Amino acid sequence: MDERDTSNELLQFFKALADANRLKIVGLLAQEPRSGEQLAEMLNLHPSTVSHHLSKLARAGLVTARAEGYYS
Repeated sequence: MDERDTSNELLQFFKALADANRLKIVGLLAQEPRSGEQLAEMLNLHPSTVSHHLSKLARAGLVTARAEGYYS
């Protein structure tokens, strides 16, 4: 991995955390696994908004999803 790749990964990591709602999501997920619907309810956000934030966090390697019945 060259310096440019490392810089791009770091940039993506910090951009993912540069949002208050994403920081809250990471904090809640650090406590225990939760579904997107649970996070939406806890943060008073629309589920699609939470899904958008989770996608950004996943691309940065900060969260992963697993299927559990209907939910991820």
